[in-house]
Amino acid sequence: MKNKIIKVLIVLAFSMIMVSCGSSQKDEANIYFGNLNTLISKIGSQPEKIKALQAREQKKYESTGDRKYQISSKYIEFLYITNDSRLKKDENIVNDIPVMYELLMLNNNEYDYITIVCDFSLAHKFEHQSPKLAMQFLDDAIKLEESGEKYFLPHLYHVKGRFLFNDKNYTQALIYFNKSLKSFSKSRDNLIYIASMHNNFALTYEKMGRIDLAIQEAKEAVRILESENNLNPDELAFLISVKGNMGFYYYKKKNFSEAEKLLLQEFEFHRKGNQSNHASIVNLIKLSDLYNETNQNDKMKEIVDYGKSIESETANISDKILINEMIQSYYLKMNDTEMVKTLCRKLITLHNKHEEESNKKLTYISDVLNNFMIKSINQKHQYTIEAQKFKNTLMLTGICIVFIIFGVTIYIIRNISKKEKELASKEKIILMKNKKILEQDLKRQEEKITNLHLNLNLKIETEKTFLENIKKMKKLKNVDAEQVITDLFLKINNLIQIDKKNHDLINESSLENKQFIQKLSERFPSLTNNELKFCVYYKLDFSSKEISLLENITEGSARVYKTKIKTKMNIGKESILNTYLKSI
Repeated sequence: MKNKIIKVLIVLAFSMIMVSCGSSQKDEANIYFGNLNTLISKIGSQPEKIKALQAREQKKYESTGDRKYQISSKYIEFLYITNDSRLKKDENIVNDIPVMYELLMLNNNEYDYITIVCDFSLAHKFEHQSPKLAMQFLDDAIKLEESGEKYFLPHLYHVKGRFLFNDKNYTQALIYFNKSLKSFSKSRDNLIYIASMHNNFALTYEKMGRIDLAIQEAKEAVRILESENNLNPDELAFLISVKGNMGFYYYKKKNFSEAEKLLLQEFEFHRKGNQSNHASIVNLIKLSDLYNETNQNDKMKEIVDYGKSIESETANISDKILINEMIQSYYLKMNDTEMVKTLCRKLITLHNKHEEESNKKLTYISDVLNNFMIKSINQKHQYTIEAQKFKNTLMLTGICIVFIIFGVTIYIIRNISKKEKELASKEKIILMKNKKILEQDLKRQEEKITNLHLNLNLKIETEKTFLENIKKMKKLKNVDAEQVITDLFLKINNLIQIDKKNHDLINESSLENKQFIQKLSERFPSLTNNELKFCVYYKLDFSSKEISLLENITEGSARVYKTKIKTKMNIGKESILNTYLKSI
């Protein structure tokens, strides 16, 4: 039983070591991928270096066979396509979704970092085309993050808050924006993200009709950003954007002068930077609405003219639609029917083109998803077959091991049983022999004791007769002396013969006494020879009176000897010395 427990413990310890080693290797790989991400972000504008890095990872895989490097090679390809600013937005979608799916399938949930990155990226890609699918990817990434290492958790919370915001679930959106804010460490690198959460609070409160709270949160975002002197271009652009949002909140409160000041500040920033992105176009529309409501037609015309000038530079069709709708609203205000009709035709064309492109994207995404699902099913099926083969092999191996262990166990048990029987048989023979020897010794001892008793009786009888003859000599003075002496001589001779017969027994008794004295002297070297002799007396149960007669000392002296001996033996005053000596 003990051996079985030890074996089980060894197996468990080995399993724990293997699991620990596997976990440690995965953690190292996750860190490795994170470092690659940091490196790519630094050399993102140098495609040659990125390609060289990808080639390096592929070469590592070919030389080592380690799947980590195969995955890292594909991951670099994905990062390169995602970060390549030369690609247009539509081209980016077309190119990086298949790579993401390939990376997901290649990783097969082996490394959490890669799974989270892919789920996070796919959530971004499907945010507008398929919000439910995007939320599913995002929730999978959050679930992995919350149960393991924290790679992008604050950003994941932020994006989920945005998805909920887009779905008009503003209460839940606030919860996730707050989670994101609490997850960010208060460092210089996170300055823009912390400010962004307050801006998100403001956007959400505006949708909920709580304009005062929206202004308060926007001011907090501005304060955080302006607390740093050297803002980078992204941080500066975001600061202007927050102020533009604040201008819109003032517009909602009918504080038109403050709204105009902040919105114009954003407008000038975009115009100086020659920017025609979505944020600049939204700013134009807000200004146009402000001037429309305050009947500042001249200023509205300036905004409309600027919108016309940047339309040709605007690549996104949805942004073109926004610009033309703004222009159309102006001409409606001016009652310019021809321009309104022209713009209507143009907007119809743009909407048709936008719908066509949307359908094209949806078709493409649907095809990609279908291909991925088919590949995923095939891959899972293949994994299932391989897993089943492995299980079958493992089961057969386990059965073989069990049979081997069972056979070895039976063999060992039989051997042990056989040896035990042989040992028992030998022990039985030895016991029988010992029994016979003991019986013979006992018989001899009984004979010796019987003879001793007989001899002692004879000796006692002889001694009595001897004493009676001496008494007779004393009483009868005329007794023949020669005859009496002859009789006494014969009696003494008889006593000597009896003592000779008892010689062997007396010798045995002397030998035992010697062995006893030797044991005592070895165990208690402080005992004197005289004290050793007294120990023999005590062992024979002699009283103090008897010892005093034998040694010609007083009874008190005999008792003193006894006390000294007990002290030297350290057996305590209450202990019985005779009993203790007999146990030695």
